[in-house]
Amino acid sequence: MKKNILIVGGTSGVGLELARHYTTDGHNVCITGRKSPSLPEATYQELSITQDSAQLPQDLDRILDRFENVHTLVYAAGFLQRGHIDELNDDDLGSMVNVGLLAPMMLIQRLKNRTNHPLKIMLITSSSQYTPREFEPAYCAAKSAMGMLGASLVRDKGLGKVLVAAPSGIQTPFWKSTDEDTKTMLDPQWVADQIVDLSSGNFKYKYAKILRDPARVEVVECLNNDLIRI
Repeated sequence: MKKNILIVGGTSGVGLELARHYTTDGHNVCITGRKSPSLPEATYQELSITQDSAQLPQDLDRILDRFENVHTLVYAAGFLQRGHIDELNDDDLGSMVNVGLLAPMMLIQRLKNRTNHPLKIMLITSSSQYTPREFEPAYCAAKSAMGMLGASLVRDKGLGKVLVAAPSGIQTPFWKSTDEDTKTMLDPQWVADQIVDLSSGNFKYKYAKILRDPARVEVVECLNNDLIRI
């Protein structure tokens, strides 16, 4: 069955690789981001999530008005932010909360109201979801919150499958202009392949870590429709 798949943060990295996979499989894909990628098979809509919480609802409504009847939401948006908490200003904190938590919550809220079928949700977090880091306080908090969002949404019987995938470092533009050693980081296409595999099959909720050095997948929790571990 051909599905309408919305990928937020799909202009680079894992989001873009997922878009390539789903368009190759014949699905209708809309990707959002700040810069259009070279993927003519997919629809592109510009979306820049900033600290402006007042503008965010209008931007999300614009996207959903133009790409209707979404079956699957893939939320892969994120950006690198480092510094002790006192080194981050109010705009820094607002942007991280908007990108990492408010936008996915608003999207899921709107999509559930707009669709008459169970919505499949795929939230791409990070190893920062479960690993506290000194110079990433807001980033770790946002990723942890998104993971808990997924774990809570699964209790809603009006929603479909929920996947929370937490990859370790990936070789993407995310690390541009940093001194981070990316040699042992994961290949984005490989990570996308693992996420596709994780999202298939019969389950209601799945939380998995995608680890590196060596590259491997660890399914932390999997629940069926009765919220029983399988």
